[in-house]
Amino acid sequence: MICPFFDFPTYFFFTSDVPPLLYYSHIPTIIISLFVGIFVFLSGKKFLLNQLLLGVSVFFSLWVIIDLITWTNINSESILFVWSLLSLCLSIVAILSIYFIYVFLEKKDVSSGIKFVFLLLLAPVFLLSTTSFNLAGFDLIECDAFTFENIKFYTYYYSLGLLAMIWIFMLLVKHYRVATIIIRKEIILIGIGIESFLFLFFGLSYIGSYLTTVGVLEDSRLEMYGLFGMTFFISLIAYLIIKFKAFDIKLIGAQALVWALVIVIGSEFFFVQSIINQVLVGVTLVISSTLGLILVRSVKKEIAQKEHIEKIAKELKRLNDDKSEFVSFASHQIRTPLTSIKGYSAEILEGDYGELTPELKDAVQKILVRGTDAVTLISQYLDKSKMELGQLKYDFVDFDIVELAKSVTKGFEPNAEQSKLTLKFSTDETAPCLVNADKGKVKEVIGNLIDNAIKYTPSGSIEVSVFKKDDKVLVKFSDTGVGMSKEVIADLYKKFGRAKDAAKTNILGTGLGLFLAKTFMEAMKGRSWAESEGDGKGSQFYVELPIKS
Repeated sequence: MICPFFDFPTYFFFTSDVPPLLYYSHIPTIIISLFVGIFVFLSGKKFLLNQLLLGVSVFFSLWVIIDLITWTNINSESILFVWSLLSLCLSIVAILSIYFIYVFLEKKDVSSGIKFVFLLLLAPVFLLSTTSFNLAGFDLIECDAFTFENIKFYTYYYSLGLLAMIWIFMLLVKHYRVATIIIRKEIILIGIGIESFLFLFFGLSYIGSYLTTVGVLEDSRLEMYGLFGMTFFISLIAYLIIKFKAFDIKLIGAQALVWALVIVIGSEFFFVQSIINQVLVGVTLVISSTLGLILVRSVKKEIAQKEHIEKIAKELKRLNDDKSEFVSFASHQIRTPLTSIKGYSAEILEGDYGELTPELKDAVQKILVRGTDAVTLISQYLDKSKMELGQLKYDFVDFDIVELAKSVTKGFEPNAEQSKLTLKFSTDETAPCLVNADKGKVKEVIGNLIDNAIKYTPSGSIEVSVFKKDDKVLVKFSDTGVGMSKEVIADLYKKFGRAKDAAKTNILGTGLGLFLAKTFMEAMKGRSWAESEGDGKGSQFYVELPIKS
């Protein structure tokens, strides 16, 4: 059946009985949308994100083609058929937009539960779009079906666009809060693009259709302005591709995309006829060419700088690895003779080589203390180097931490005596406290904490105590030393972290001991921390490990 009073369109779409804006708003949008969608898809067919962008482009373009048919054709049966499919295309675009943003932000597919929700939302449209519940008839005089549309039904499928906007906004806010600076920029761009597209496309389409249905407007040409939202969205997609290499497209492909878009826009001169449309195409072409040129040049410059920085970073990493290997080698070679010096000094003090005069005993005691300090420093640098080279290993065994803490404390008695401090060990545990950990590293941590207590306690006493707390065993190191403020404690366990005036008390400190203690204990499912009531009020350090059941 043919609508009267209207001429047959040329080449199916072209007629003079339509607003001049129709072709400029519809045809370029279809071409640009499909071009970018197909380009991105072909650049990475296996990526779900690329597939979803193609889906949005295809169903949006299908809606625009159908809308173009309803504006230009006069066969009532054809118009009525395609009109019934408008709701389906709109609904799928809304749901695919949500799906697209999910994958863009999460970098993975959505769960089966969310997919089921998507299907539930689409089900009414799939079931009712081609029934009289959608369109109850057709107006042959006006050649449209606005007065026969079911307001409740088209309010439902247009509301899916509103739902998509709200849902996407919540996803964007959620991911923006925890994202890095670079990712935040991507989120802002994709968010502005897709929200603008949905707002203009669904908002103006709904308003235009509704006001035409109730007789306020003569026709729904207001919807034409909403199609430019897709062009804006595609422009931001192109920017994301070039600036951030989104959708796994390399620079050469991004450059091809920009210039191809310029060519596509320029080709519109072959089919636009009115002066208004030619001016609009010309302005769009100039703006697109200028922005494309600026964007490609800036990104080329940025990529060159990035490659230069990466080259420098690789060289610095190589130098750092060489340094770490040298420190590791040198530390190992130096520690061996120092350990021997420390061992012989301890034997001499114990009287294995005869009785010592007070002067000689004092000298040997100083040798032992300085040797212990040197071995501690070298061990810390050696552990740090191994950590940086990825060579740090843990040998987990069962052992009694009470006996270990007691033994290490006894080994530091000469150091405490040399500093005129009282060092004692205490425990209420009568049975062994077995832990499963690296015995050597736990010994190193305990020794380092006792050594620190001696060095930062000008006078008074140090007590090492072991006790159980629930299913954990704690080693506590209490001293009457310089104490610490809360600000100092907060930075104490960081690499090279030391108190502001620490060098005045201990010039040999490296700031690595507590950092290594924290690293070791966490690797062994334990922890270490410090407490103090303030400057001059002493300190308490703790080592905690789970008891082996």
